[in-house]
Amino acid sequence: MEILNIGPLELLVILVLAVLMFGPDDLVNFAHKAGRWIYNLRKSELWQEIEGTTKEIQELPQKILKEAELEETIKEINALNQALLNSDLHPKANDAAITDPPLAQAVEEHHESAPKDTLGS
Repeated sequence: MEILNIGPLELLVILVLAVLMFGPDDLVNFAHKAGRWIYNLRKSELWQEIEGTTKEIQELPQKILKEAELEETIKEINALNQALLNSDLHPKANDAAITDPPLAQAVEEHHESAPKDTLGS
């Protein structure tokens, strides 16, 4: 398990160095001050703004997709892809089930351009 890309061995080395630098008594005081500083930092307005900006950046791709109405296009492409994959597995059975003319045309073109050995012939 790694925290902030620091593994257990690195964490152990850091703790040993901290004990050597501060001594066992001062290490407790230092840890208390460091914990208080981190707590104050997380409660500050600056940190809240950073977290808000981070969430906005993470949600930006989905927002762009939604605004450009690409989600529906991606769903249609996935449906076509799935239909083509299914038609490769069962070419004769699925051809009759396809009622959408553009989809049927795409499947037919795919069958004509596909090598014969992939169609089971």
